[in-house]
Amino acid sequence: MNRENPPGGILDIDLNERLHVDIGAFCNNNCIFCMEEDREGREARVGRITPEDIKHVLTSNRARKEVMFVSGEPTLNRHFVSYVRWAATLGYERVGVISNGRRFADPVFCAKALSAGLNYVIISIHGADEKTHDGLTRSPRSFAQAMEGIRNLSTLKRRFPLQLNTSTVLNRRNSEPEALDALVQLLTPHVDQMVFNIMQPFGRGQTHFDRLMLKYTELADRLGHFFANHKGKELPVYLVDIPYCTTENRGIPDIARGYIERYVHYEVADAATDPGKATNKERIEGGAAVKHRQLRRGDALETDENSRLTERHRDDQEQ
Repeated sequence: MNRENPPGGILDIDLNERLHVDIGAFCNNNCIFCMEEDREGREARVGRITPEDIKHVLTSNRARKEVMFVSGEPTLNRHFVSYVRWAATLGYERVGVISNGRRFADPVFCAKALSAGLNYVIISIHGADEKTHDGLTRSPRSFAQAMEGIRNLSTLKRRFPLQLNTSTVLNRRNSEPEALDALVQLLTPHVDQMVFNIMQPFGRGQTHFDRLMLKYTELADRLGHFFANHKGKELPVYLVDIPYCTTENRGIPDIARGYIERYVHYEVADAATDPGKATNKERIEGGAAVKHRQLRRGDALETDENSRLTERHRDDQEQ
């Protein structure tokens, strides 16, 4: 397929950067560390994105290889399957979603989404049992439904080309080595990769920072003990958002450290009515702000409140 920029598309882009598209105005979880604390603001911001907007940004960016549907809970958008189909038809090699997994507990919904072209799913799972996960999501039955979704998707991998990953936000409640052991044992039969994200001090993460956040060195020690329990095994576990220097000499395999994410993030921003939204890191394309964010291996990791964390691409050329 021709990967040149289409007429009217966004110029001067790195085609390996993933496109993130906000479509989830709502979420049926209520995570205590959620970076999107302003739920009403998210509903207003994402709720005004129309199918025409989504079609425009997908078409404008079709030179890219990957698109991820993000924000809130994307699968609650009634157009989700249509958006997946549009992306697949436009030729995106990887069409994915970051999800809490609960809608995938419906096997019919799973089959429809994968039949439409969904081939990459990241499920947020924050503990190996109901008490831990539901306590952090503050949503009864979220663990049971997420695990049912993971099992359904795992079964469908026999019929569809699907990469199934998980994302776990590490904090005081779920990062003891024994808890991580249980989580890996639970997920290994079903998923391809497990990403451990370190909690970020944004939104509710800032509100509950003192209660939930560990010092990086303390967390690195816990992770070192966890990997020591699996010495000699090549676990598909990768660490994100913990400074590279804090994980040195703590028994953490180098393969698990130093991952980065590269993406552009689409959201509605009207520079005419709200000039503050159009910064020098944005380009306005048909009324849509496209934000650039890159994290490099070994850098002090940064984030912003509009970012979502996804699978990372390792940069082997930078230390």
